[in-house]
Amino acid sequence: MRSDGVNHHDHDKIVELCSVPTRFEADVIVARLQDAGITASVNYGEIGGYLRGIGIMGGNHVLVFDCDLERAQAVVAETEPDSPFPV
Repeated sequence: MRSDGVNHHDHDKIVELCSVPTRFEADVIVARLQDAGITASVNYGEIGGYLRGIGIMGGNHVLVFDCDLERAQAVVAETEPDSPFPV
């Protein structure tokens, strides 16, 4: 929230930062983003049950606000060795 009381996310769209195969990987990325002060969440693409934790339906999608996308890409590039984002 800005000093004028306006949340800059109120009018910003949510975009996909990346998609990873497991819930664990997605949760680690979200934790690293949150540690960097970036709001992030995951749309888990799993079906549960026997294959719980494995993204069957297109992976586990890490989501951020559009205004935070470049910073989030930089955080992932610095912390994830196999990141698709250049350092």
